[in-house]
Amino acid sequence: MRPAGDVSKALLQAVRDLATPERAPILKELAAHANLPEGLVMQTLKNMKRYDRVCIARTRRVPWCTRPVAEFGLPVVGQAAANDAMGDVGYAALARAWG
Repeated sequence: MRPAGDVSKALLQAVRDLATPERAPILKELAAHANLPEGLVMQTLKNMKRYDRVCIARTRRVPWCTRPVAEFGLPVVGQAAANDAMGDVGYAALARAWG
């Protein structure tokens, strides 16, 4: 995978700066904070979402849009990553017990 470019680094920093437990930033807020055009931010967020660098935390209603808009956050290292790490330990223990 290619390393993160300047735009995606700026957006990751904007997500870190603007995210709170009660509210996550939307596309317009990220574009304003990173001082980037919204079209570029939209395309970059799509790519970052595809590669699991950001995720949609929840949706929010805003006055200028009839549909809820996505709030973006950083992906949480969940149970799957913990299972992978423990899977190696579990396999080693199984191999020792079996051998």
